Amino acid sequence: MTAGSHSGTAAGWHTGSLRVHRQDGPNARGTCASLRTVRSSVPRDIGVLMRPSRVIAASAAAALTLFTLSACADAPTDGEKTDGPVSPLTPYYDAAYGTGVDTEAQQKEWDEQQAKIEQAVAVCMTEQGFEYTPVPVEPQSSVDVGADDGAEDWNPDEKAWVEQWGYGIVDWPGREEMTDDSYAEESSTEGASDDPNLAYYESLSEGEQTAYDEALRGPSMNEEIRPGESLEYDWKQSGCSGKASHDLGLDADSMPDLSEFEGLLARMDELSKDMPDAPEVAALDGEWAACMQESGHAGFTTQTSAWDSIAAELDEFFPETDAASPDAASEELPDLSPESNPEIAELQEREIELALADLSCREQTSYQEEYQRITFAKEQEFLDANRAELDAMKLAAEQAN
Repeated sequence: MTAGSHSGTAAGWHTGSLRVHRQDGPNARGTCASLRTVRSSVPRDIGVLMRPSRVIAASAAAALTLFTLSACADAPTDGEKTDGPVSPLTPYYDAAYGTGVDTEAQQKEWDEQQAKIEQAVAVCMTEQGFEYTPVPVEPQSSVDVGADDGAEDWNPDEKAWVEQWGYGIVDWPGREEMTDDSYAEESSTEGASDDPNLAYYESLSEGEQTAYDEALRGPSMNEEIRPGESLEYDWKQSGCSGKASHDLGLDADSMPDLSEFEGLLARMDELSKDMPDAPEVAALDGEWAACMQESGHAGFTTQTSAWDSIAAELDEFFPETDAASPDAASEELPDLSPESNPEIAELQEREIELALADLSCREQTSYQEEYQRITFAKEQEFLDANRAELDAMKLAAEQAN
């Protein structure tokens, strides 16, 4: 049995079908806190470690780098200092969700923790009657999408960039590298060849491999999850990896308990989610929509609806697939290259035309600046009305961390 086919493997990423919708403009749903750090992984086959997938990480990082809340645009991230404006609730999101920290230091801490987990797993597996060699922890940086991936060339607010890429939906800098077959092959095989436990695992009989999987990850990882159902994590049912994480205080049960502030956090999320529906934003969208109509692009009511229209057209090229079908992962993907598919090339032309009009109207209406002003004002109102509870939550989170 080859690595990757045994039942203990966690559900893997299908990089070939990865599509990330990049949301342009300040109307992007979400919060500053949820968009700070990108850590995407593919599962290790035999060991416990999870290694970043360049394809997935690059795509997600580019998505979140480019299309994030303008309210967060000038907020400091990853320990960075800035003289620009910071949204009033950013410190509270940072405290609640563990963001706004130095990701390099955080990654170093994660690497050290993973090394400890590997050692503990080895002891546990030996006690279960199996051989297990701790998988070496290779120092990893948080997702760093550099020149090789073209992320430094993402400038969706510059006319020259938009003239070439539009919104970056159909085509974008680095697309050819990110969708190269060699990357998909690398992501599917990386991590298996250098796993010190692979040879031992493959020497076991099928029944012994099943027992090994259950000892390592527990029976819960072998259960089939039906559509609509979720599998609640229980370290006691997660084998040696769950036990090691729990004993070292590194599992979900050891995370800061902010349950007493659940109502507050829900209201914070609602504030962010409802921001696009605020009357002030509706008025701003109205100005933008009038500008778009004058430029020959009528029918859009919100700034994000222009982006959404192109994404929806691209979605139509994907066949409807039942995710629960055993053939879903192997289904051949459509040709989405503008170089080889005339329909995609035509869609790209429409995208660029629409994005240029959108950019011009955003500039004419000072859309980004006005949206940020509205957002900051709404957050300040919320802060003033809930300061005592927010401060208590922030203190509890900081003390727990």
